[in-house]
Amino acid sequence: MNESLVQWTLLNNLSELSSILDYKIATTIGQEISTDYGRIDFILENNQNKYLVVELETLLNTKSKLTYCFDQVLNYKKATFPVSTTFCILYAEETSIKNKKNIETFGYKYDLLIKTYSLEYVKKLYKQTIERLSLNVGLALPNPKNYTICYLRWINKILKTFKDQNKSKITFDEIFVPFRNESNSKTNFNCYLRIATDFELLEVSNDGNDFILTDYGKKFVENFNPLTSGTINISSVDLTNEQKRLLLHILTNGNWEDKVHKVNIYWFFRFIEVTSGSWLPKRQNFDSAKLKLVNGLFNVSYKSRTMQEFLTWCSNYCFELGLIERIKSTSDYDQILLTPLGVEVNNIFSYDLSLKKSRVNLNFKYLG
Repeated sequence: MNESLVQWTLLNNLSELSSILDYKIATTIGQEISTDYGRIDFILENNQNKYLVVELETLLNTKSKLTYCFDQVLNYKKATFPVSTTFCILYAEETSIKNKKNIETFGYKYDLLIKTYSLEYVKKLYKQTIERLSLNVGLALPNPKNYTICYLRWINKILKTFKDQNKSKITFDEIFVPFRNESNSKTNFNCYLRIATDFELLEVSNDGNDFILTDYGKKFVENFNPLTSGTINISSVDLTNEQKRLLLHILTNGNWEDKVHKVNIYWFFRFIEVTSGSWLPKRQNFDSAKLKLVNGLFNVSYKSRTMQEFLTWCSNYCFELGLIERIKSTSDYDQILLTPLGVEVNNIFSYDLSLKKSRVNLNFKYLG
């Protein structure tokens, strides 16, 4: 288990971390903080407004790792902090006895707090944390699934024929016209069809020959952007505000059954919750520890490229609907913040699933 996973696990279990450090944590001041004296793993604050600067390590079984750890802490002590500050080395208790003695001696010499944790215990705690944070209040929503749809506005492409022909029911040959000259046209069509049906805009006849607008679909078509008239690349035209409102209404209507794209957005909200929105990968090959974390959350086994694409597409959906703001950076990761609307939608998800759980678990014993 690498250091970043250990850190994530401990910071998501502050009561456990408080016990390990014998330090009553009031809040986390920050983590992976870049300074002129190196990157601090994390800083904690107690109820007396005092700081604890933590250098987190796994096994310190080599001379090079010991030297690096000691140098880091001594560098941190050169920094100026606004309040009274204690410095700590927190490392795996599975470290060799010889090196443990060296660490204790170093800590005594430089007035450091020296604490250990069990790697085996943190591994178990990691699994428990993933299970806890991925809970959907007792109901088993399907795992997310990856589809090659980058933007919700692409729904316009598959529904435009209904508008052009002023019909609410068309044949396969008619609806397929915009896809005919594309490579992988059938695959592309099926992806577009899936997102339109997931958002309850379209229904397909049992024989697959007829496509019928739902009441939602009729409202969506009525509110097409005027710029779509005669547009060749309709997929580039933004959704109108009325279309966005409609999609938000559908997203929060409580109908999850077999609605993959709606479920994907739900899980993306869980991703934001678990990671505090602190990292959205911008490149296809990103940190393996982060990949392991999010695969565990989603209960999937995506490669880094697939996961990066999935997270990017979900963030695009949420951005289009006004649910998130994306803070771009020059690093390999951007940050994500929920907007007030995003917070409200997230609350609706929770309330809806909680009500469903209550209905499922309704206790009839009082009926006698």
